[in-house]
Amino acid sequence: MISKLGIKLFNAAKKAYPLSASGKTLMPKKAVFSLKNPYILEAVPENRLKELQIFEGKKLNTVSRILDNQDYDIILNRYKKILSGFSEEEFKILYKKAFPNTKIPTDVNYDAFVFLNNLSPEIGSKFDAHGLAKIGVADQLKQLNTLLTKGIDKSKPFHTAPLVSKNNAGVGAGLGTGGHAYRDGSFIVVGEKSKLIEESGIKHVIVNDAYYNIIEDLRKKFPKINFVRADESVEYFTKLLS
Repeated sequence: MISKLGIKLFNAAKKAYPLSASGKTLMPKKAVFSLKNPYILEAVPENRLKELQIFEGKKLNTVSRILDNQDYDIILNRYKKILSGFSEEEFKILYKKAFPNTKIPTDVNYDAFVFLNNLSPEIGSKFDAHGLAKIGVADQLKQLNTLLTKGIDKSKPFHTAPLVSKNNAGVGAGLGTGGHAYRDGSFIVVGEKSKLIEESGIKHVIVNDAYYNIIEDLRKKFPKINFVRADESVEYFTKLLS
């Protein structure tokens, strides 16, 4: 490992930003590491390009510290494990835990439909959401895993809507056809308050009744995401705005 590569890349990134009248670089505190930055790309050793792709879009300060940490190899392996999400073997374990006495059922995921009808539109309309539906229950868990590890695939349509529409129209709306996110899938991904998911990323995940048994596993794998049971979602989102 090249010594102090983090500092080298941090200083390279600064070249992309203008100077103030006093000569100070006007680099934002939330600047990110990106190989699309030509100055960073030029400073990265060619034999480490593939390795550093894992940090794309992450905070520049954080990446710089990780690269120069004496335990870099250990941190990198942990980071890779987190970003990879669940393995195929782990999926098998999760399915058995979620559905211990039966095969994956089709008559599940009613709680979000029922309970979110009690969430005030004034609150629910402030959260951008996307319901994982229209595919099988098993595939919904894998789709969530992909979203939380790789992010939104911008080459494909990703439609979002308010968690609760101000034009909520009862049964039709409860299924996601009333101007807000679908509720009949296993998960509803939700963004930061008053921001689109594509702007802020996924901050909360409403877990529908099919996967109540594995919520702690989800929290452990994705500690930066707030997972909430569908039957507790009204109280949860209400408190966020209180």
